[in-house]
Amino acid sequence: MRMKVKVGIIGCGGIARGRHIPAYLANPHTQLAALYDPVPGRAAQLAADCHAAVYEDLEQMLCHPGLDAVSICTPEQYHHDIAIAALRSGKHVLCEKPMAMNAAQAKEMEQEAVRSGKLLMISHNQRIYEPHWKARELLKEGVIGKPLSFRTNLSHSGPEQGCTEEERTAFFDRFEGNGGVMLSVGCHRIDLIDWLFGDRITSVMAHLPTLDKRKSDGTLIRDEDTAMILLQCESGLSGMLYTGWCTYGCTDRETHIFGTEGVMKLFEDPWSVAIYKKNQEKIYYDLSAWAKKGSEGATAIIDCFVECITEGKEAFVTAEEGLRCMRVLDAIAESGRTGSWVKV
Repeated sequence: MRMKVKVGIIGCGGIARGRHIPAYLANPHTQLAALYDPVPGRAAQLAADCHAAVYEDLEQMLCHPGLDAVSICTPEQYHHDIAIAALRSGKHVLCEKPMAMNAAQAKEMEQEAVRSGKLLMISHNQRIYEPHWKARELLKEGVIGKPLSFRTNLSHSGPEQGCTEEERTAFFDRFEGNGGVMLSVGCHRIDLIDWLFGDRITSVMAHLPTLDKRKSDGTLIRDEDTAMILLQCESGLSGMLYTGWCTYGCTDRETHIFGTEGVMKLFEDPWSVAIYKKNQEKIYYDLSAWAKKGSEGATAIIDCFVECITEGKEAFVTAEEGLRCMRVLDAIAESGRTGSWVKV
C-alpha cells in the first residue's frame, strides 16, 4: 500500500488556489496538512475548505508534525530561500517554475537537495501535456525524419489577468524588477525543447522588448513583456522561440517542427498533433479528450510529484534539469542586454 503524503502549501496566491490545492485534495495519496502565507488572513481564507493548519510563519510551518513535502507557490524571487529552508528541514519539495532567479541560486538548491537526500522537483508542467508527450514519441520514431529546425510559441494576455480589478491595477508595481516574461513563461519552452528533442541548447540570441505592459502610473514596466529568441542546439538543430504577455484574445501554444521527412504541428486545432509528410500524407491525432480531464496538465504534475515520493522514483523534472534551464535563461538575459549571441 502506498504511503499517504502530508503536504504543505507555501504561498496561497492564484497558482496555489487554482492548481496545487485542488490537485492535492483530489489525490487519494495525500493529506493537505498545512497552509502558509505571510499576508495576514490569506491562508485562513482557504483553510476551511481543506481542513489544514494555518501558518503566517514559515519556520513554524516547516515544523508542522509529520509534514513530508511542500509545494512552493510563491513569486520566483522567494523560491531559492524557501526551497533551501524546506530541504534542510527534511521536506520533499515541488517548486513552481522558474526554479530560481538565476543559475547560481539554482545550483545551490540542487546541491542542498543532494545533501538532504530529499526530492526537489520543478513544476514544468508543459511536459505533461498530451500533445507534447505524443510529439516526443513520434520524434523518437522518426516520423518526420531528422529534426532540422523548430518554431515554438507560448504567450497569453499576462499574469495580471488572474487578479481582481484592484490587484490588476497595481500588479506590475509590486513585481517589477523580479523578472519578465522570459523568466516567468519562456522557461517552460526552454525546458520543453531540452526534453522534447533530448538536445542541449548551446547558444542564444535574444530580443527582449517591453511593448505594452504598464505600471499604475502609466509608464512601461522595466521587465520585458515580450521575448523573441533564436536558439542553437548541440546537434545543429536551430529554432525560434516567442513568448509574451501581450497576446490579447487567446493563448498561443503552437509548436512547429521541421524535419527531413515532413512537418509536425502541435496545438494547431487546438489540442492536437498533425503530421504533414513529404509525400503529401497527413496524419492527425485529436487529443482534445485529454484536455477535458483536468486543468491542462496542471493536476498531473502534482500527481507525478506524489508518485515520485511514494514509489521512490527520481523527480520527473529534476533539479539538474531545472539548473540547465536556468543557465539558458541567464544566457538569454545576457544576450538581451548585449545584443549578441551568447554561449550557454
